[in-house]
Amino acid sequence: MKAERHSYSIHDILTLESAVALPELEAFRTDCALPDPTIRVEIDGVPVHDETGSERTVTYTERTGWHGFAIRLELGRRTRIIASPFLGHSPHVLYTNAVEPVLRWAFVERGFALVHGACLASKGDAFIITARTDTGKTTTILKTLDSHPEYAFLSDDLTLLNEDGTVLSYPKPLTISRHTLHAVNTPLLTPLERFALFFQSRLHSKSGRNFGLILTRFNLPMATMNAIVQRVVPPPKYRIQRLVPHARISQNATLKGLVVIERGENREIILDPREASEMLLANCEDSYGFPPYADIKESLYLTQRQDLREEERRIVSAALSTHPAIVMRSETRNWFQQIPAFISRATRPIVRLEPADVRILEQVGD
Repeated sequence: MKAERHSYSIHDILTLESAVALPELEAFRTDCALPDPTIRVEIDGVPVHDETGSERTVTYTERTGWHGFAIRLELGRRTRIIASPFLGHSPHVLYTNAVEPVLRWAFVERGFALVHGACLASKGDAFIITARTDTGKTTTILKTLDSHPEYAFLSDDLTLLNEDGTVLSYPKPLTISRHTLHAVNTPLLTPLERFALFFQSRLHSKSGRNFGLILTRFNLPMATMNAIVQRVVPPPKYRIQRLVPHARISQNATLKGLVVIERGENREIILDPREASEMLLANCEDSYGFPPYADIKESLYLTQRQDLREEERRIVSAALSTHPAIVMRSETRNWFQQIPAFISRATRPIVRLEPADVRILEQVGD
């Protein structure tokens, strides 16, 4: 019997074939055969010794061995990810902790940065909204779309950005909480899904994530523990149409601005292009805090030809170089009410970023 394969083509930039379905990539699923995929994900025993001769190889195995989190990355023009059978039963962890880090740097090699930020579009003009992890970005995006149906949705967590300002959608399912669900008017969730969200929210909350990050300091098999938790209680992930039924989806747009949302005293802070790039890249790095990223990252971005971190920085800097960017701080987390005003100002024929009301403008670092 032929093994089932799941094929994905991400904007024709790269292709991926996996032995298990990857829900985060469902929007890119294709029925077309992939004779030579860019990335191949296999479920098998993870070999200890390098017998491939590939350009770069890295193996990460926790003390639980093949019965826990174990991966092998064979990196090069074509990449092979071998994951332990244990991970085949936790596709969310397989994607987030093994596949997505590989995708990030594979995109950079092809001229795109996979930045940590949501993206909305207004008449083809794209605006990236970024924040530190667990700030309230998802709630902000949902409330903005719910109250402004004229905006189109490109992504909530990650966005593909080219140096010329082209933005491509990356519509992973949104991870929500009970608080997030209450932020929208007509979510299409069943009574059972709403009930389950009570338990899922507690386990997959900001406090739960922070507790997990603290435990990583004690040399515990956290990637394995994370996979067990997510297998028993899957994270509450839903497509945008389940949460905001009237939301319009856009595949691409042209970058026109960046908003960094933060909690704090109400004010807007204008960023110069260098500051905007640094903050966006810092937020990207913040999202990869869980194991095994710290142990595998150098093998991912240090190739025989270049340090891909420099290329990622160049792509982001070029894309943001001519567009307005601000830090938007709020004590009440009402960013969804302020973002439309920024979009309106940024899309005027002559852009003049002036603070609404009496907000204070200052340079970061003052």
